[in-house]
Amino acid sequence: MTTHVDKAVINNIVWCEIVCESHGISSISTKYLWGLRSKAPTFYPDVISSKQDATLEEVRRFISNKEVFSVKDSYASLNLSTLGFQVLFEAEWISYESAKNTEPLKAEWEVITTEEKLVKWASSSGLEGVIKPTLLKRKDVKLFMCEEGDTMSGFIANVSNQVIGITNVFSTNEEDNSVWGMIPKVVSSEFPKLPLVGYEHGESLQNASQFGWKSMGPLRVWIKSDMESS
Repeated sequence: MTTHVDKAVINNIVWCEIVCESHGISSISTKYLWGLRSKAPTFYPDVISSKQDATLEEVRRFISNKEVFSVKDSYASLNLSTLGFQVLFEAEWISYESAKNTEPLKAEWEVITTEEKLVKWASSSGLEGVIKPTLLKRKDVKLFMCEEGDTMSGFIANVSNQVIGITNVFSTNEEDNSVWGMIPKVVSSEFPKLPLVGYEHGESLQNASQFGWKSMGPLRVWIKSDMESS
């Protein structure tokens, strides 16, 4: 049976593939793993486990003869230390049921449609050069931004596998975590009646939980053990 976590994992793989394709990077997949033919863009993994049944030996075969610097262990079920990796961080898959009442966007919130707005969004989120203008043409991807005084907030939503994936949530006001409460209402104006999924860790996970986001299960991101010293 496909679980909410399974849907979140596949949605996240689809999103990573969209971003990588916008950089001209192609991917390959097996029954249990997804990965890239060359190095991933900044902040993105080179390999992702797509099912809980992925094994260490399958990862070993998959990454042989490839330069792999990061692996997203989607179910926190692998010990990749024997392959020369160390844990970068542990996180939780999270979900939020679709907003019950579809509401129009508040005046401060908007869907980004121009490259000029994208430049501002990318600069504020720290994703310059990562999120490409070609994504603005996709119907299954929406970039949202909100400008209130000196504060900019935003996030990305992508639709696949019967869920809406939420990524890159940010606010330039570090003391303001209200964006997590706004996301379901904002998204419902574009993608109504679908559950929201994503993953977070640390303070962002705490902020999301304060606004009703529920943890579904763990994941880990591994990096090559010599990455921090390089």
